[in-house]
Amino acid sequence: MASKQKSKNISWATEEFSKIQLKDKRLNQRCKKVARALAQQSTEPINQACEDWADTKAAYRFFDNPKVSPEKILAPHYERTVKRMKSHALVLAVQDTTFFNYTHHPQTKGLGEIGTKAQNQRGFGMHSTLAVTPQGLPLGLLTQQYFERPIGEASHTASENQKLPIEEKESYRWIEAFEQVIALTPEEVQVVTVCDREADIYEMFVLAEEKQADLLVRANMDRRLDEEAKYLWAKVESQTQVGEITVDIIGNDKRKARQAIVSVRFCTVTLRPPWRPQQKKLPPITLTAILVREDNPAADIKEPIEWLLLTNTIVNDFSQALQVIEWYCSRWQIEVSQSAKSSNPVAALKTVVCKLLCVFKTISL
Repeated sequence: MASKQKSKNISWATEEFSKIQLKDKRLNQRCKKVARALAQQSTEPINQACEDWADTKAAYRFFDNPKVSPEKILAPHYERTVKRMKSHALVLAVQDTTFFNYTHHPQTKGLGEIGTKAQNQRGFGMHSTLAVTPQGLPLGLLTQQYFERPIGEASHTASENQKLPIEEKESYRWIEAFEQVIALTPEEVQVVTVCDREADIYEMFVLAEEKQADLLVRANMDRRLDEEAKYLWAKVESQTQVGEITVDIIGNDKRKARQAIVSVRFCTVTLRPPWRPQQKKLPPITLTAILVREDNPAADIKEPIEWLLLTNTIVNDFSQALQVIEWYCSRWQIEVSQSAKSSNPVAALKTVVCKLLCVFKTISL
């Protein structure tokens, strides 16, 4: 069974990179060969995934070649992801950031700070957008971007950060990825961009309104409202409960997998634009706010569920609110690492593409 799945993954990797264009037939073939090797053993490092030392050296030379770039490697994959999206009426574009820790490789150059300054860790960040169906089927990557934080640079204070143009903030990567997803969205396919709390950026909501693009973000800030109720949380908490549901909480290194019974409230809110000194004045934005709360958690639950979701999609009743909550739950797909044992070839392919790009990034440092 395992060998059959490996064969399937290899076939998919071959097909995925069939249109790779590196302006050199030998490089094209090497890219396909490396992809097949990683598809066959997607949980192994490149030196173990390759057949022998000659193939390993050839793989490293491939990534070190100036004709090879992340953009060129990703181009055919993006194209095939968009093609797969066209078979679905609704697709979720899930954004997330992962940090790679290379602190244990002190000789590696070009790394930046990760974690807190007290941890003194080194590595780099990777921000990705994964296209998935509402049922959780991965369709492929839509964006992928790397970034490093300067070493030794003093952290901005809240007031200093407020004065920075949005384009100069690290969080701008969420907006850039959103713009790229909008540009890649096929006609007649509804694409909802789904993000966690780090994407609670006012300019994200402004962009969604300007481009008429669907957006779902978990709120991080208790924003002021441009109405009688002064703050976001207070207004949604004051609404009548419209229902109760059970959600599956995915386990990770910080929590156990479990089920939680949560209450649901929702209402329309108009956010007051934040003050941006010496910048273009931002408009008020009207959204639907959905509060998902675990009101009676078990005694051993240290962090009960509480999500305040903001969306510009239509929510007029409990069933529509439930749909939005299910979309947010699908966000965990991007956090779950896929292995070669995955029953879905596109899921395993995501691992292959990510590993190809990670190897490229590490070698190019």
